[in-house]
Amino acid sequence: MTTPAQQHEKLVAELEAANYRYYVLDDPVLTDREFDDLLTKLRELESKHPELATPTSPTQRVGGAARTEVKKIKRDVPMLSLDNSYSKDDLVTFFKRVREGLPKGQTATFVIEPKLDGASIEVIYEKGVVVQASTRGDGTIGEDITENLRTIRGVPLKIAHEDRLTLRGEVVIYRKDLEALNEERAQEGLEPFANPRNAAAGSVRMMDPREVARRPLRVMFYQVVEGETMFATHSESLKWLEKMKLPSHRREHLTDEDGAWAIIEKLDKTRATYPFETDGAVIKVDSFAQRDILGFTSKFPKWAIAYKFQAERALTKVLDIEIGIGRTGALTPVAVLEPVELAGTTVSRASMHNADQVARLDVKIGDHVWIEKAGEVIPQVLEVDKSKRTGKEKPFAMPEKCPVCGGKVVAVEGEAATRCSNPQCPAQVKAQIFYFARRFAMDIGHLGESLVEQLVDKHIVRDVADLYTLTVDQVAGLERMGKKSAENVVKGVTASKSRTLDRLLCGLGIPLVGQVAARQLAEEVGELAHLVQWNETELREHLERVRGFGPTMIDSVVDFAKDPDQKKLLRKLLELGVSTPQPVAAPPKVGPLTGKSFCVTGVLSKKREDVQDELRDAGATIHDSVKKDTTYLVAGEKTGATKIAQAKKYGTQVISEAQMNELLSAR
Repeated sequence: MTTPAQQHEKLVAELEAANYRYYVLDDPVLTDREFDDLLTKLRELESKHPELATPTSPTQRVGGAARTEVKKIKRDVPMLSLDNSYSKDDLVTFFKRVREGLPKGQTATFVIEPKLDGASIEVIYEKGVVVQASTRGDGTIGEDITENLRTIRGVPLKIAHEDRLTLRGEVVIYRKDLEALNEERAQEGLEPFANPRNAAAGSVRMMDPREVARRPLRVMFYQVVEGETMFATHSESLKWLEKMKLPSHRREHLTDEDGAWAIIEKLDKTRATYPFETDGAVIKVDSFAQRDILGFTSKFPKWAIAYKFQAERALTKVLDIEIGIGRTGALTPVAVLEPVELAGTTVSRASMHNADQVARLDVKIGDHVWIEKAGEVIPQVLEVDKSKRTGKEKPFAMPEKCPVCGGKVVAVEGEAATRCSNPQCPAQVKAQIFYFARRFAMDIGHLGESLVEQLVDKHIVRDVADLYTLTVDQVAGLERMGKKSAENVVKGVTASKSRTLDRLLCGLGIPLVGQVAARQLAEEVGELAHLVQWNETELREHLERVRGFGPTMIDSVVDFAKDPDQKKLLRKLLELGVSTPQPVAAPPKVGPLTGKSFCVTGVLSKKREDVQDELRDAGATIHDSVKKDTTYLVAGEKTGATKIAQAKKYGTQVISEAQMNELLSAR
């Protein structure tokens, strides 16, 4: 007869072995039903013998109570970013820097790994048990996600290692798992995730571990922080991770300088076959002793660099060109494409922005075109392969009437866009509501596009203010919406009433007023009632005090506030209690960038909001667009020609993200 403790040990071992085979080796040995049956047996055993239900038991992965606050964790060894490179020449420079940094006669061996595209974390084990997990944060201070980490089944809660162990890795979601997750979200009326990176980063920071447990998250460890005291080389540490059955990408390559480029090219060609997203390769000096010699800058290790792959391209056929209507009424030509696989997803549509862009590219219906994903997210048409033309292609012309409401289409002086002149156009209203609910605006959860479509089409919601009159019964009566989902929607809308004035003004979509300008405007206006009550003279007096608000932006805000329809909407929001005042702004920080102003654009290695906060912390002023007094334009990947032209016009210095980091490192 086996004892309850022995039965428990056996069940735990079987479940953890199954998790390892499924989440680490991607080679399952149990069906979902068989796994659930074992887990049920373990729960039943622990209910009879509660002393066996330790924190490392597989039954504890379901998640406990939701967090009520975000706890910050300060780490002793900072998680530094990697310097980025985009060409073979950049890598040649890196290798030269390594050679020159090492003692004469020494040569370096390099480890090349796929650059994982997810959310960076740190996990600490003590006496073999997980005791802490945190997000990267700013590198020194991260957010405590220990309870969320416990729900990720591929991470062992207990390992055979007694000393303190600090691991760094990436939380990712496999492409196949994202597809399944998005199907579930669509059935619940929720907005699908755009890509695995966004899904992973958002999921790991959720307040409720029970919700995290429902997400198909995986972790891949790529660094042992104590590696220098345990191993001679980084490659040895990766082999040890595998031996300890800790999840890693298991795709590292050892090479000298001469063989590096061939490996990087191979990673680029084969990355589409990986189950996870990767947007580049990481090149690291293998020897820990040599790393010590090379050292660090204030931002980056000198012994490592990230090479970013070019965005994937694909050739496909334009089946049709349809018109999309945005929140401002702008008509956007959208290419309907023969479906093609690109960067891990099937692409069947791509925006062409406006009629001028269609004309410049000379795109016709029936053309074969090259497309890519801007920042690996948004599909766009690059060029036409005119060698494939047959003469049967049809030219495209912008419509004279709105294809949705039939309203008159007007050209706006000084703009490339043409717009629908009907402010009640259903397409405009839908786009306005969806924009209003975005994370950077009112951040209304559970309000996906399919739900917004139904609310407007059934005339339940005619403007953003109507969201605040929604009832559970109204929402529950819509397709794919049960009572629980409806309650979540109404709860999300109600919670958004507490958003500060800048979030509300941003969500209202005042022309020329983005996130930065909305914050400046809110700090001057103070509360929504003032925007309604002030006459034009009073409003202009206040707007003229806002640094960076020129005549054009002032006119835009005044025109918005004077518009009868907008004034009616603002009053309606006030009556419904959507009017949280703007907190009094803290005095600007003083630092090395005091007196300098930055406009940040393009695709960067971090969220734009995080970059802007770093600049503010160093004393800089942030601009939404390039203005006469903008000192620097930080141009990430896919920076538009318009921003560059504005910088040239005003004499603004255009710098890369790496150059910006050098300015920040002066701190």
